[in-house]
Amino acid sequence: MALIDMNSNKNKQLHTVRREGFTLVEMIVAFGIFTIFITVAAGSFVRSVRIQRVSLQLMAINDNMAITMEQMMREMRVGYNFCTAESIPNTLSATVQSQCAFMIPGQEIQFFKKGDVPVRYRRTASGSIQKGVGVAEDEPIDVCAEGESVDGICYRTITAENTDVMGANFQVLHNDVEIGLLYPPRIVLSFSITSTDPLVKTMTSPITIQTTISARCGKQSCPADN
Repeated sequence: MALIDMNSNKNKQLHTVRREGFTLVEMIVAFGIFTIFITVAAGSFVRSVRIQRVSLQLMAINDNMAITMEQMMREMRVGYNFCTAESIPNTLSATVQSQCAFMIPGQEIQFFKKGDVPVRYRRTASGSIQKGVGVAEDEPIDVCAEGESVDGICYRTITAENTDVMGANFQVLHNDVEIGLLYPPRIVLSFSITSTDPLVKTMTSPITIQTTISARCGKQSCPADN
């Protein structure tokens, strides 16, 4: 009987060891599956956060650029004597023609607003849009203290800091002498923009925005000045 009891105890111990070993394997497998699940879930979460961040940045630069373009369009509708480096009307004075000739092709546009005040828009090498307004001789010397003065034009940046204007094209149509008296100038504004955020630049392509403005004023003067 004692022999039988000893064998019985050994069998119980073997079964116990086997059950414990099987449970350990299960834990290892379960831990491996759990690790894979956490890795996939964490990767998906990080990606979703990045996508949301990029989407919010794109919406922000779209809104900011729309505000900038709206300001430009309002002024150009009542502007006159438009010129770019590629389109210089011969009705302009020699001084103005010289100013237009030295502008960067496609990157700058100049026109006049009420009071014969020159206005210029340009894209800078740093990726911003600046507005320049002519400074009168009787204005204080520090009128451009917050901006940049070049050749009598006081420049200020009008795009937001989070907006990177990678490309710009200012084009003036119907600006020649033959048809200028019949059709007011039409100005085409085209911009390629992205965010200054490196993540947005990595994950997306630049956005192209284009619009056309029809000036309400005549070729040589604006009705408001008559």
